[in-house]
Amino acid sequence: MKFQTVRGMRDFLPEQAKKKQAIEDLIRKEFEAYGFEPLETPIVEDFGLLAAKGSAGEAIKEEIYYFKDKSERELGLRFDLTVPLARVIASNPQLAKPFKRYQIGPVYRYDRPGAKRYRSFTQADIDTVGSASVLADFECIAIACNIMKKLGLKFFIRVSNKALLEQIGLACGIKNEQLADCFRSIDKFEKIGKEGVAKELEEKGISTKILEIIKENDLKKIEKIIKDKKGLNELKELFDYSEKAGILKFVKFDASLARGLEYYTGNVFEVSCEEISVGGGGRYDRLIETYGGPSTPAVGISFGIDRLIDCLEGKEIAVQKTQLLVIPIGEEAAKESLKIAKELRSAGLNIENDLMQRNLQKNMDYANKKKIPFVAIIGENELKQGELLLKNMQSGKQEKIRLKELSKLAEKIKQA
Repeated sequence: MKFQTVRGMRDFLPEQAKKKQAIEDLIRKEFEAYGFEPLETPIVEDFGLLAAKGSAGEAIKEEIYYFKDKSERELGLRFDLTVPLARVIASNPQLAKPFKRYQIGPVYRYDRPGAKRYRSFTQADIDTVGSASVLADFECIAIACNIMKKLGLKFFIRVSNKALLEQIGLACGIKNEQLADCFRSIDKFEKIGKEGVAKELEEKGISTKILEIIKENDLKKIEKIIKDKKGLNELKELFDYSEKAGILKFVKFDASLARGLEYYTGNVFEVSCEEISVGGGGRYDRLIETYGGPSTPAVGISFGIDRLIDCLEGKEIAVQKTQLLVIPIGEEAAKESLKIAKELRSAGLNIENDLMQRNLQKNMDYANKKKIPFVAIIGENELKQGELLLKNMQSGKQEKIRLKELSKLAEKIKQA
């Protein structure tokens, strides 16, 4: 019987896995540069947590991996990394504030699989808990800009504010209890267009007047029709910080950005690369309270590693590779090759030993296939002379290196 991956899941073979790891390492380094620390949470969570009112709601059951265990407990696979974080904060009020954490790991959603859409994917998440300042929102934007620039991707960041959108909705005659449903439809504006959203709103019995405001996307006009300016002022402050930091050219207001999840309360943002959303987040000041914790402001942003991989398709990205293949010829040379490899690894190199006892030509073919830049050949003659033969696989240049001078070999490879 031939087995395949589960629908909506995929394997990462070494070349792609190395690329994925390189992206994660770059992101992790950027997170840590801003003082974020790692946190790990389980993949499986109580369904009550995932479906809590004010979080994703009971309707989330249709969108996630939901199941009962052998004790009939209702469980689900996490659909993001924010909800588990909120649980951790609610359960650990003693944590120093602001609590700045990052997490990189798989999440699961029971979406319809399609082109570049997966049911299992990796998120890289940062959150700042305990600060109500728009400065914390701005850090999310600044970090997103740094990551996208370092990956060499063209991008822009759409921003909006959930409180502002609520004011727009109320000004357009939408009832308070209809706002959550309204925003879920509006969040599809880019996917299904104005007509598609209008049809959904009409089916829900919600006024479509708001769609004209969203299409115009004019903050000055919006300011004239809303009563409470808190959300608008938060958005303006975010733009002000972005301008002072020299990144305003990457940031643009988009009234259609509603972020479908109910827990967002303030500024929200979405990172787009070639019209593909690769990250998003926002402020969620009431979520932790929903899970039994104290009233705690929080904001975060999450990057989709799989989406970034797709955006980088065909582009070079620096990855960790084997730098040298040691090819021993004969039993005594095989023993000596272990010492050679150990010393070179201690010098910081990535070294692979021939484990197949293949002949020289097959090892050369293997090195070429794996794009290993150097090989070190050691046979009986080399052992007698106390040396090895180093070959540059790209140029074909060969030179002898004394076994007592392996540090020189290490430097040559590092400088290549």
